[in-house]
Amino acid sequence: MLKRLPSLTFILGNIIVLAGLALLAYLGFYNRYWADDWCYSADARTLGTIPATMQYFDTEKTGYSSNRYSLTFFSALTENTLGMFGNQIIALLTIVLWLGGLFWVGWNLSHLIKPFPLSAILLAAGLLLFYNLYLSPQRFQILYWRSGVLPYSTAIIFWLYLLGFITQQMIRQSPARWVNFIVAPLAFIAAGLGEISCVFIFSGTTLLLAGTWFAKNRPAPAGSVSKKAWAENSFHTIFVTWLFLLLGMVALIVSPSNVRIANMDVKQSSLLSVPFTSLRHGFAFILLSLKGLPLPHTIFIGMMTSLGILSINGQKTTLSLKRVAYLLGFIALITYLLIVAIQAPSAYYYSATPDPRGQSLARFTLLLGLAVMSWIPGRWLAENIPGKWLMLASAMVMLAGFAYTARNINTIYGELDGFVSRAQIWDERDALIEESKTQGILLVEVPAIDTGEIHTRDMFGSTGKGWTQFSENCGARYYGVDGLKVKQ
Repeated sequence: MLKRLPSLTFILGNIIVLAGLALLAYLGFYNRYWADDWCYSADARTLGTIPATMQYFDTEKTGYSSNRYSLTFFSALTENTLGMFGNQIIALLTIVLWLGGLFWVGWNLSHLIKPFPLSAILLAAGLLLFYNLYLSPQRFQILYWRSGVLPYSTAIIFWLYLLGFITQQMIRQSPARWVNFIVAPLAFIAAGLGEISCVFIFSGTTLLLAGTWFAKNRPAPAGSVSKKAWAENSFHTIFVTWLFLLLGMVALIVSPSNVRIANMDVKQSSLLSVPFTSLRHGFAFILLSLKGLPLPHTIFIGMMTSLGILSINGQKTTLSLKRVAYLLGFIALITYLLIVAIQAPSAYYYSATPDPRGQSLARFTLLLGLAVMSWIPGRWLAENIPGKWLMLASAMVMLAGFAYTARNINTIYGELDGFVSRAQIWDERDALIEESKTQGILLVEVPAIDTGEIHTRDMFGSTGKGWTQFSENCGARYYGVDGLKVKQ
């Protein structure tokens, strides 16, 4: 029974975590268009997918950032191929692809370092994704709001699949050249989703490129067999990824549509002050996260440490206590630097921290760093503390974590009524506008939808003339009417 304890624990954990992710995906079927979605979809309907994307070269106001060529393209493509259904399944696709990317990278790394049970890799990926979404500073916008999902969550997904191809090269006997022809366009597409995410994944790839170059060129000790084949196999693929991310970043910067920034009434920071501001903002984010949410972070760390203990499967590692300390310090530094990189664009453009959906990238990075920093000591403990008591204690910690996770799933379920009621009013309003159009009424009064719970605007802002008089906004352009107004 004791030998089966780890596998039984992993099975139970996967059932609970996958149920939580399934619930998050299910809520998405009640989602509709909000805020910038209207603008992207209106242009997609009237211009077409490619012409809408080519607004990258325009200087006219579109209601969104048209320099983000990939964001415009995917928004328009979704509207013109799947319509509203594409918006309803975006949460499902995001969760499935995100989980798949995490699992693929974890599977490759496990073969590079030490083979781990498949169920343990899946559980680690599932826990990371679930807690990332549950603790997100703005879960709705990075999971359900299409205009927020694409520049943030989708960018992470693209990076994970790029890392999947890279780590696959690491474990091959010889590198596959065809992989470079796949990662090049993927990297360019990923960069065009948004400025903050582009800086984030470019910074991460730069650190990976530097580390791989160092490992590749580091001389092996005398009399030893070199173990740097992983670096030699993957270096060119990492470089191609890095190069096309750089080209994508340049494309974001040189777009003629960026003239809108000059017209914005914001206080930009000097380039010299950005690093110092970003360092301060990055540290503040980590500190506020750990102080503001101590219980979920503690539970997460405990489960990841226990997962490392239970997944050892009788294997021996080469981790000394000194090496563990070195790895923890290195991973903590990398985590901090990536969080700092996320702060940089907002520190420069707005002299401020990123908005909550932008900080969702920092939340993912922090949790990923904590997961790895917890797993490593778990592996060391399993090797250096013999006996069954450590395994039993780890299983108890995992069970406690599963109970806490189940409680969080129940909390998420409590949001269902809000999704249903917003969808019901939205559908009634949609039918009202279409019926008015058929009757030749092009100035339409529509019911207001309370979006306070999701902190995302509807087609109208919380204030403005749309609440007092007919206005031609993106919603009106979407429906092809002269004006919309909230019913008083």
